[in-house]
Amino acid sequence: QMVALALQTALERSDNQFAILMDKECTYQGQPCSWYFPSDPLDFQDGTCWVESRLRTTISDELLVCAGWNLVLRSSDGAWLLDGVDWQDFREEFRPGIGREEWERICG
Repeated sequence: QMVALALQTALERSDNQFAILMDKECTYQGQPCSWYFPSDPLDFQDGTCWVESRLRTTISDELLVCAGWNLVLRSSDGAWLLDGVDWQDFREEFRPGIGREEWERICG
């Protein structure tokens, strides 16, 4: 429980690029936002799955984040658990994003 609380506290910091995941109202610069799932989940039939999602402002339709969610199937109850996230942030204050500096330099 201590780990979960520490993670929640870190994610909720306003200067953290993942804070938008903790925003109950889901807003960005005063605009409401919504998550979209442009494709069906990709089930690899081996106990793993991948889901793509996109976060956009609902008024101006600005793309804020693309995220790929890696899931693994828990055999005991059939629940899908988060195994990893590929996060591409398009908000200017978080560009190029953690681990994306080289990609930005090459592909810009």
